[in-house]
Amino acid sequence: MNNQFTDSFSYKLIYIFTIDDNKHKGLLKIGDATLKSSESIENLPPNCKLLNQAAKNRIKSYTNTAGIDFTLLHTELAVRTNQDGIITAFRDHDVHAVLKNSDMSPVKVKGSTAKEWFRISLETAKNAIKAVKDGRVSLLPSETSIKFTPVVFRPEQLDAINATVKQFRSGNRMLWNAKMRFGKTLSALEVVRKMGFAKTMIVTHRPVVNHGWYEDFGKVFYTEKEYHYGSKNQGDTIESLISGDKKFIYFASIQDLRGSDTVGGKFSKNTAIFNTE
Repeated sequence: MNNQFTDSFSYKLIYIFTIDDNKHKGLLKIGDATLKSSESIENLPPNCKLLNQAAKNRIKSYTNTAGIDFTLLHTELAVRTNQDGIITAFRDHDVHAVLKNSDMSPVKVKGSTAKEWFRISLETAKNAIKAVKDGRVSLLPSETSIKFTPVVFRPEQLDAINATVKQFRSGNRMLWNAKMRFGKTLSALEVVRKMGFAKTMIVTHRPVVNHGWYEDFGKVFYTEKEYHYGSKNQGDTIESLISGDKKFIYFASIQDLRGSDTVGGKFSKNTAIFNTE
């Protein structure tokens, strides 16, 4: 009797599904599963039968006992190719990290301990998978499926922006005497966009305003795919920004910077920032 052996590969895949009930309304779950198959990567395109079946088997393993009906929306191999042409696998938590860095935190579903549910569109979820494959740690504003409303600057804002652009043609300093609610963040970001600065750093005594800067970055640079945003909590890391080929804006707090041993502090941190012109 002849024994036949078939080579079998083990692949990771990412799946996205939803549950049609009030508790999960508007939410998508992003998870991963394992597929054992002799097929090559080229023969396993997104949403193919083998990927879908592996995802369904995984989902059923933890939903069947609760009698939950689900709808599978997307499956895709969780593999990426680095600059050296080496193929590696990634996991669902890598996709979750991209969403969290893009100001999209997971939603806690009542009665569940799962941390993979997000209130996002399917397109945003697929963009997050693509970002991982591209080696990025956050999404661009245009990849979030958030409705875009162009910024219309008021006359006093335009005066400040244009005066600053003119000043920067020959100098390197400008002070705005701007009242509360002037719109300094939006206006400053518009100066960066108009000047086309390659590396910009926002330094503030108030770390909590990072969220506002990140939101306004999305409004001003929505159509500017060559610009990325970074900080310790949102957007890209300073290391990924510096090593990349895109223009960037990085947010940092004075409290964090002055703790670095580079400037007389006690901690070995922020070296990449201080070494960047």
